[in-house]
Amino acid sequence: MKNSTFITRTILLSSIFLFTILTCMGQNESSDQVVGTWIKSAGYGNTTLVFAADNKWEVKFTGGDEPDVWGTYKLSESKITFTDEGGASSSGTSGIYEYKIAENSITFTKFDDPVDGRSMLVTGSWSKEGAGEK
Repeated sequence: MKNSTFITRTILLSSIFLFTILTCMGQNESSDQVVGTWIKSAGYGNTTLVFAADNKWEVKFTGGDEPDVWGTYKLSESKITFTDEGGASSSGTSGIYEYKIAENSITFTKFDDPVDGRSMLVTGSWSKEGAGEK
């Protein structure tokens, strides 16, 4: 009887441990996929959106060397929260978007954002920098 209780507990704890590892691995994959430089073409030129591994982001509008807006981001399931922290075009607020990554593109859909300018900029599809280059 004691032996079967020990085996049952061992199996249960092993299952919980394995589930925890797999859940954490999935979260890291999403974060890893977001990190990098993304380009969005518009009628006025290209805008660059850079996500760093330390949960910081920045945007450079066409022709600029310095970031126009920068801040932090947080991923949660299929949503990303942008928080502006500085730059000439910073709103100083946060906005939430649903995102989807497919091959070499990322698409943002507005979920909750009070800032129209950020919404117009972020919403839509962005291409991974260097995708398709050989």
